Amino acid sequence: MNSQQQQALALAAVFEAATLADQIASSGDCDHAAMEALLDGVMTMQATDFDTIYPRPALFRNGLRLLRQSLNREQTRQAARPLSYSLALLHLSSKLRKNSDVISILRHRLIALEGQRQHFQGGTTNVTFCHRLAGIYLDTLGTFRFRIRVQGEPARLQDEDNAARIRALFLAGVRAAFLWHQLGGRRWRLLFQRKQQLEILESIKFSEL
Repeated sequence: MNSQQQQALALAAVFEAATLADQIASSGDCDHAAMEALLDGVMTMQATDFDTIYPRPALFRNGLRLLRQSLNREQTRQAARPLSYSLALLHLSSKLRKNSDVISILRHRLIALEGQRQHFQGGTTNVTFCHRLAGIYLDTLGTFRFRIRVQGEPARLQDEDNAARIRALFLAGVRAAFLWHQLGGRRWRLLFQRKQQLEILESIKFSEL
């Protein structure tokens, strides 16, 4: 997998996080394997190597599909909410990159949580672990004036566990966006190099991942 494909998959991870968050907001459930892959990526905050952060990129199929739809300008009602979340996560990531103090707090909080990780049964998708990640999200990214407005079924959104999982996924989405930028990803390319970006997406064969 070349650097351009890694960059595209990092962006697909952003869109995957948005898709899973929307699924939870709508139905109260999502793909646990994909969610685990994203949250595991959060816990490798200090790594910059794609394969270390996301050893199972094939799990981001839905995110890749949504990204492809976006680049093709295929507007569907079903994709509207996750697409808006994806763009919001890219915006949050840009805010984070400009705030070294918040980055420092975020890293220290995640390192501290990593030291306690063995106490949570079921891995990073453990609901208590998600609450801890959600708390970190609120104390760092949640301090920015910019807010992501989540829509869905009221009963699902009022559930505290669902809210925690959505915030944990948003944290994962920002982490993926951070990596995408580190790998050379830029929003202007999505606007002015759509054909080239689509060609890169089409070159990704999940059977090889």
